Amino acid sequence: MKPASRRVASSRPHRPHRLHQAIAGAWLALPGLAAQAQQAPATPPEAAPVPRVIITGTAQRPARTGSADDAYRVDATSSLGPLGTAPLLDVPNSILVLPQALIENAQLGSLKDALKYLPLTQFQEQQGSEVLRPATRGMQSSNYQNTRFDGMTVFATGPNPVESLQQIEVFSGPGSAAYGPANPAGIFNFVSKRPTATPQQRVSLGVASANIVTAQADLGGPLGTSDVVSYRLDIVRAGGRAFVAASRLDRNLGSLAIDIKPATGTTVELTASVYDLSQRGYPGWFTYGPTIQLPAAPDPTLVGLGQAYAGVAMQNQIAEARLRQNLGGGWQLVAGGLVQRVFRNINTPVNNLTSSNGSYTSSLANGFAPRFGTTSNTVYVNGTLQGGGVTHELTFGTTGFRAGTWAVTNAAAAANVLLGQASIANPQVFAEPAAGLPDITAQYLSSLASQQGLNVTDTITFTRQWQLRLAVSEDWMSTRNYAKTGALSSQYVKWGASPMPSLIYKPADNISSYVTYASSLQQGDIAPAGTSNANTALAPYRSTQWEAGVKVALAKLDLAMALFRLERPFAVTTAGTYAIAGQQVNTGLEATAVGEITSQLALYAGFTVLDPRMQGTGNAVTDGRQYTGMPKFRSNALLEWRVAAVPGLALSLDWQYVEKRPGNDTNTTWAPAYSVVDLGGRLAVGKSAALRLALNNAADKRYWSTVAPSNITGTNLGNMVAHVGAPRTLAASLSVDL
Repeated sequence: MKPASRRVASSRPHRPHRLHQAIAGAWLALPGLAAQAQQAPATPPEAAPVPRVIITGTAQRPARTGSADDAYRVDATSSLGPLGTAPLLDVPNSILVLPQALIENAQLGSLKDALKYLPLTQFQEQQGSEVLRPATRGMQSSNYQNTRFDGMTVFATGPNPVESLQQIEVFSGPGSAAYGPANPAGIFNFVSKRPTATPQQRVSLGVASANIVTAQADLGGPLGTSDVVSYRLDIVRAGGRAFVAASRLDRNLGSLAIDIKPATGTTVELTASVYDLSQRGYPGWFTYGPTIQLPAAPDPTLVGLGQAYAGVAMQNQIAEARLRQNLGGGWQLVAGGLVQRVFRNINTPVNNLTSSNGSYTSSLANGFAPRFGTTSNTVYVNGTLQGGGVTHELTFGTTGFRAGTWAVTNAAAAANVLLGQASIANPQVFAEPAAGLPDITAQYLSSLASQQGLNVTDTITFTRQWQLRLAVSEDWMSTRNYAKTGALSSQYVKWGASPMPSLIYKPADNISSYVTYASSLQQGDIAPAGTSNANTALAPYRSTQWEAGVKVALAKLDLAMALFRLERPFAVTTAGTYAIAGQQVNTGLEATAVGEITSQLALYAGFTVLDPRMQGTGNAVTDGRQYTGMPKFRSNALLEWRVAAVPGLALSLDWQYVEKRPGNDTNTTWAPAYSVVDLGGRLAVGKSAALRLALNNAADKRYWSTVAPSNITGTNLGNMVAHVGAPRTLAASLSVDL
């Protein structure tokens, strides 16, 4: 593979210092001077001229990893599936990286907050603000097919901490050839922090919202006097009242990474993480039928939109091991395995709108997959071969997972979780149900899905300008669904290929243009209860995409733009049967800019222009309509101004804009557009301390942060869902390197 860093040629020959010339000339003249000394002439000879030595070469620039000094620029991915580390400029796909420095400086504490800064992404909140399905290009992700931890499959719909991450990598659109079959919603790779080469002892203390206090310790370095074993330990403890009276947030994270280097070229990476999250009293989420006009978003601080005793309590456990082995000759081997377990006790108030004026009936929503887990793996070798006047960068690998989901054996009756009636204008505090919160102790394995594939990629370099990348993944998929008794209720086993060829043209070393076609396989949906084929899995779907893009790496600024057309089947229930009945066709343009505009002004920004349409639905009122909840335009721009008059001071402004979104499949109701502006400041005291301030949603804008269909394919199997955005909040933190 190509190295992550690029060799930068000097614009003019290097002119060595005269002292260096004199030393080099004297060294080369020593043999002649020694011979002359042996002859001992009577008269000193005429002085011989000192030869002029000119040293030329190219400078090797260290790879940029997203520091604030680098204006958050990142040169390479950590793990592009079996392709491994790859320079962003050379990847013929749209990729954006959110680095650790930006996570720290923006004081981000949740995946939802982090995704706001990634302008090419969207998300759907589910049973709470911490239960998300991320999306790109207007396609919602599945629970686990679209998310990775260090390149291996994990569930996304649990709590996801960001403090222990080195970066978040987002691959837009279908990526099956690199990662295996998945929904074409993109790939979200969470990259864990690795041990540092030098000792690090950083502690931070912060306060946000009303009185949520967060303490963090980020420690690392070699163990002992050698670099054979090194570690990285992240500990986070946060708790306090959020922006609603009587609300409560508690977060606890422990993450440990250990690198062992027993021999040259060999690294064993071990990672273990446990994250606990509890939220009580936050605003509940809203549901509504297709004939309801979605009202204006309410004030999220109002008591009664949620209940003090209701919310979520979740835990995410991850353990992984990876081997990196240098095989010599430019070849390397990477092998890894990961185990994840997620536990969820969800009792979030769901406010079902019964009229367009904001009246609703509130109940506890519970029993949503109280437990799930995955065991995933990856093994690949990559390297370079030359022959016939061309260069082949080859990758051979396999990646897969086995994912299990549990359900509550005895679901709570609707009457036992009914809270009462109220309205957005006059929310009410309801008593806890007489029987208490539903018991989820009794559970059964409801589904088991597995997937394993072979990945082959050959990047052929014909000339300095032209490359052809041929990538394909051949995968085997199976799904088994079980009844409460443990009996098998339905199953299927399928397999198929997902190719992704690309043609790359580089008119200059810092410019790359490409055309990529993707045909991506994914697991089919399960027919819902109440249909004639209930609990039956549909055949695997196939999505297709054309993408054309250009990337430019200027001296101080990275620019990227991509045009795409993406098609995916979706299923509906017609005449009582659940089946494929149309296509979601999304066409659009993405653009990003990361780096420095001037020596004092940094930019991390981008936008997505999207036309998300449903076609071939067989229903005149939905055919050709805009996909529910997806805007035609979304952007986010972070500007950071380094104040020259005050060394170490940086002021920031982040502006998020989301165009209006349809509230149903017929586009008869809409959620209005919104802008959210965050203001911030950072003062670095030397290299050992930093004080950070942030005023988020400075104008206290009220908006719907999520408007979405009830299921991943965008069909109205149930009501639509809507979540209210957070209000104005103030955050401050102090970090010190000991």
